[in-house]
Amino acid sequence: MKRVGIAFLAAIAAAGVIGVSANPVPSSTQAVSSKPSGTSKSNANPTPFVIPSLQEWEGAKGQWKLSAATRIVVDAAYANGGALDAGNMYMRNPSNLQQFAATFQSDISAVTGIDVEVVVSSKYGKNDIFLTLGAEKKDPKLNHEGYLLDISNKGITVQGVTSRGSFWGTRSLLQMLILADEDGYALPQGHARDYPNYNERLFMQDIARKPIPMSDLEEYATLTSFYKYNTLLQHYNDNPAVQVKGVMKDWQEKYTGFRLRSDNPEYSMYASNDTAYTKQDMRQFQDFVKARGLDLIPEIDAPAHSLCFTKFHPEWSINSDTARGDWLDLGNPAVEPFLKGVWTEFADWFDSSQISIGADEYDPTKGDLARTFINSMHDFLAGLNRTTRMWGSDVRLPGTVEIDSDVVTTHWDFLYSNPNALVARGNKVSNLNAPDAYLVPRTYAYEDFIDSRKIYNLWEPWVFDILDKTNT
Repeated sequence: MKRVGIAFLAAIAAAGVIGVSANPVPSSTQAVSSKPSGTSKSNANPTPFVIPSLQEWEGAKGQWKLSAATRIVVDAAYANGGALDAGNMYMRNPSNLQQFAATFQSDISAVTGIDVEVVVSSKYGKNDIFLTLGAEKKDPKLNHEGYLLDISNKGITVQGVTSRGSFWGTRSLLQMLILADEDGYALPQGHARDYPNYNERLFMQDIARKPIPMSDLEEYATLTSFYKYNTLLQHYNDNPAVQVKGVMKDWQEKYTGFRLRSDNPEYSMYASNDTAYTKQDMRQFQDFVKARGLDLIPEIDAPAHSLCFTKFHPEWSINSDTARGDWLDLGNPAVEPFLKGVWTEFADWFDSSQISIGADEYDPTKGDLARTFINSMHDFLAGLNRTTRMWGSDVRLPGTVEIDSDVVTTHWDFLYSNPNALVARGNKVSNLNAPDAYLVPRTYAYEDFIDSRKIYNLWEPWVFDILDKTNT
């Protein structure tokens, strides 16, 4: 009997809903030559159905069947990874080919009930799935997450440019197995050349406003990896909408979420009582997502969305009835050193070379103060060997201070940022424009669901506004 885990059932059910990713604006260096997928031989196997679709497929005749005799054979020459692995991920110490093989082994068991063996060898047989690297030697135009897939009566070969590229090949095979006849788990013979069009395929998750168990976060990671997303952005602190102090007198009593629990008493007080993750929790979670081809970018949002701090330090909030209670006062000399101390404490929890500081929805009358803060944090994080990401805020934080063009911007709303202007001045921009790729369910401001038909027919990663294609 076919056994499909919860995440895979969700993956199938959500196929038309979650297939949207935020991508950086494409550059000329990302272009890859391609030809239409299909078959060139009469009566050859048609292109297998996987999501995202295979870029190129040349069908053959016949089938290959998974069986109890199948092994996952990891090429001994690349078991510990390849030379190109580390330079193409945000995370330090990325998973290697052997670790990805262990994930694939577990997935095959969950989907089919068949327990396959993982071995390290340079030789493989007709029943085996061979994972290897070096695809760039055969195909120099293949990008770093690309792979070559060959399914024949001699076995299956997945050859990536990087270990993560080979792992995406196993995701294609896994999807084929889910849709295969479970009496034989037969896969069509043929050859695929597959690669992503964009370097970053990001899924952002707010885990601050509502507590989420670690087991659920792992399910989300499995699901996003299943569709070959490669980046998670997790938002660790926030609070429900807070009105200005003159209207909301009880602002200090509102719910706050801060999901990182330090054992340092200087910072442990901010951790949420309902759900917060320890350093060990985050270590285990990062190992989990790495083994599924994902990078994890952490975000602690400030100087707005910071009620988790101002409720303990009301003197750090802006002293005005027209200011929100969750706005830290950047004019207070204690605030910026405190925020740098927060990242000094938590940055080492994370393997990511990039950190998001949030920096959105702050007091628009303090634009230059906020812009100066962003640049200061950018310099500070550079000293920790990290790059900086922020939410697009250039429109709602007007000023004369230029935000450093090296700061990566996640665009989400034209009310707050102008992505075209950011691109023109050299910023890398990740496209999460609402309502197409940004949701806040059960609020008046944003949509509850993604319009999957509209996304499929009209949206492209470089289109910031479907209704106005000049915003590209």
